[in-house]
Amino acid sequence: MNRIRAIFFILWAITFQAGAEEIDIFTAAREGDDNAIKACALKGCNVNAVNSDFYTLFILAAYHGHNQTLDTLLKLGANPCALDAKGSNAFMGVAFKGYEETAKWLLEHTQCDVNHQNRAGQTALMMASLFGREAIIKLLLEHGAKPDLADHQGNTAEKLAQAQGLSRVVEIIKFHIQSGRD
Repeated sequence: MNRIRAIFFILWAITFQAGAEEIDIFTAAREGDDNAIKACALKGCNVNAVNSDFYTLFILAAYHGHNQTLDTLLKLGANPCALDAKGSNAFMGVAFKGYEETAKWLLEHTQCDVNHQNRAGQTALMMASLFGREAIIKLLLEHGAKPDLADHQGNTAEKLAQAQGLSRVVEIIKFHIQSGRD
């Protein structure tokens, strides 16, 4: 009986430790801990792994504005265009949070589609417009974001900004359309 308990304890300890390692790598991405990510990668960690919420390390690092970590992950082979469970990419989280420098980094260092639509039909431009992220809106428009795309509810970036009373955002989008940059 003691032998069975010992085996059970060892299996439990291995399972607990494996779970802790998963938490550590995702926490490292959220916190921008490049050293932990590099060390884990050297041990064979999958830099394209997803957590229980289906977020990749790259999406988490972007969502928290850790550009150096994004660079580290990219060099380690992470997919910068990976999608979460809702079909959103790193651009969408950055647009939501308003990290202008991270938006610039993504535009300069990845080939991800700025017009990618998630499962609800939303784009990063729509997210930025909804939350009044003017600098990110300008960056996305300069890099080819299409303001005429609509989500599954028929909302464009301009309509979302109007609904929020964000007149400056509406003007930025209208100016872009009127100047023929589309």
